[in-house]
Amino acid sequence: MEPHVRDIFYEKMDFIPSKEQLDIIDDPSRYKLVAGGVRAGKSRLASVYLVTKILEGFANDTVKGGDVYWLVAADYERTRAEFNYISQDLAKLGLLGDMSKPINPGTITLSGLEPPVQIKTKSASDYKTLAMESPKGIVACEASQIDLESFWRLQERLVESRGWLLLEGTFESSLGWYPERFTAWQSQAVQRKEDSKSFSLPTWSNLALFPEGESDPEIEKMLRDHSDEWYKERIAGIPAPPKGRVHEMFRNEIHIQDVDYVDGETVYIWIDPGYSRATESAYAVMFAQVIGGQIRIFDEIYEQQKIGPEIVEMAQMKSWWGFADKRGAIDVAGTQHQAMPSQTEVWLEMTGLYLEPVKVRITDGIERFNTFLKVDPIDGEPNMVVSPRCTGLISELGGGPNPFTGRAQVYSWAMDKEGNVLGQTPRDRYNHAVKAVTYGLIAEFGYARGPFEIEREAEVSYWI
Repeated sequence: MEPHVRDIFYEKMDFIPSKEQLDIIDDPSRYKLVAGGVRAGKSRLASVYLVTKILEGFANDTVKGGDVYWLVAADYERTRAEFNYISQDLAKLGLLGDMSKPINPGTITLSGLEPPVQIKTKSASDYKTLAMESPKGIVACEASQIDLESFWRLQERLVESRGWLLLEGTFESSLGWYPERFTAWQSQAVQRKEDSKSFSLPTWSNLALFPEGESDPEIEKMLRDHSDEWYKERIAGIPAPPKGRVHEMFRNEIHIQDVDYVDGETVYIWIDPGYSRATESAYAVMFAQVIGGQIRIFDEIYEQQKIGPEIVEMAQMKSWWGFADKRGAIDVAGTQHQAMPSQTEVWLEMTGLYLEPVKVRITDGIERFNTFLKVDPIDGEPNMVVSPRCTGLISELGGGPNPFTGRAQVYSWAMDKEGNVLGQTPRDRYNHAVKAVTYGLIAEFGYARGPFEIEREAEVSYWI
């Protein structure tokens, strides 16, 4: 569609695009991610983008009767803004045939073709809604709130139609698949390979609200009143991941995979019983299997303010519990009595499971964990993968926000203002799931795998 023709449509839609919005609309990439600041006009842009793609399809005869487009969000309610904008725009263009009033689910029907072209709302919380159809295009609304597995499902839905995908949303944090994808799609090499691109849509690009742009007094006030990280994420649309991750080898795209319990294979149960009532503490139970030589952590219990018997009951409620052979490992502190039975005794009495107590030197544990994060150079698969349902472990590794607070709380090194690591050991917090996995790896596989050996140090520190 010629720019002057598009401008006529935009005038009818009462849409005056910013330079940043036009750059996004005009880019030819099939997959786009728009990281917007608050009040940057993300929803308006996403709505206009979908309508523009349909108009272009009408112009070049690529839109056909029966074509379907999706508005997807973590739940139906988060599609409301885009749904309303689209219906209003189509009405102004004389293309609105019919529309349902509710958005859960909602449908907008275009006039002019039989069978009609439709735009449907979908909820990522119900995987069944993301099946069956093959849409021509998808707008993912507030995509940062959609989990990684849902993102994969959206891509799968577009294979048959060769459709396009627009992800839009504000960074909830700088951890997880969304900011990771943003960073990857900034790379020109990745852009060429995946036909993708990411964009920042900063708050100050909305000149209707902030007429002086980045120098607007309201923008400058937010810069003064908030941390640099918050300003980058929420205003500039730029991720600001935490520095100093202990396990920097962990990558969402590599290590998070859709794995589940495999019947007939031993389940390894690895435990770090966080005793503290502090908000930084958690009782972590990790469930793993070894399939084809690969360690697959397929489930977890990650809880605060719960005692051993409550955790055991949660484990026994797992659908596979009664069918699996089980082996276990636990922090050596789990053998201690604190005016009540030890954690090892609780698990033995309630389940018959013997847990091997493990004491690990911190540096040894870190190195051992990292060996399992390595990727096999032949098949490209890592030695260990994690299910997306293991949100506690993923958060500690820096792959997503903490499931209790929604903030970045990562197992990390102490660092000075210049980014230099302080000391020889990391901060002993946000690491209960990591420690549980480490105990299990060492209990089951020892300190060496193949040619790998850990160098012993004179100065020793242990997790306690």
